[in-house]
Amino acid sequence: MPQISKFVRDALKAQLSANSTGFNARLAAIAPTYGVDAAQIDWTDSSTNFIFGRVAPELFKESSAFTYPLLTIDTIRSQDLRRIKFATFAGQVTAVIDVHQSWPDESVIADFASVVDATEDAVVSTLNDQATQVWPGNMLWNGQVQIQRGPIRMGGYGWIQSLSFLCNFELVA
Repeated sequence: MPQISKFVRDALKAQLSANSTGFNARLAAIAPTYGVDAAQIDWTDSSTNFIFGRVAPELFKESSAFTYPLLTIDTIRSQDLRRIKFATFAGQVTAVIDVHQSWPDESVIADFASVVDATEDAVVSTLNDQATQVWPGNMLWNGQVQIQRGPIRMGGYGWIQSLSFLCNFELVA
């Protein structure tokens, strides 16, 4: 039985969690440029800031222990385009990476943007580094990513902002 969405989610996690070339390493390298702290994502199964699935961050505080930044990976659409006649699935899978940043300040701060800018740079450079990509052979990543920032609102530790990365993959399974 093919694993369609799971295959894409697992490949994204492998790329983002790579020790020396993944998200944590890239954020640590770029954080001083933005003057922000490089909060790390725990990629283990017992993580309190990474999950598979697209859960609204405000629901976490009602149900379980968690920490920010919170990163989620999910797939939002799969379309079998029958690009290869005898494959079980040959088409497009759209995945989303959501990163939720939070600030503990009770009042508005002068710079909400820098930590989100650094996060954006770390994710995009991890996904599109030609020298370190680890995508499986039956999955094609064209390098295009659509990024959308949500509004800054009350929530999380005090303030919260969500950043979504939509990624389209071609998969043969």
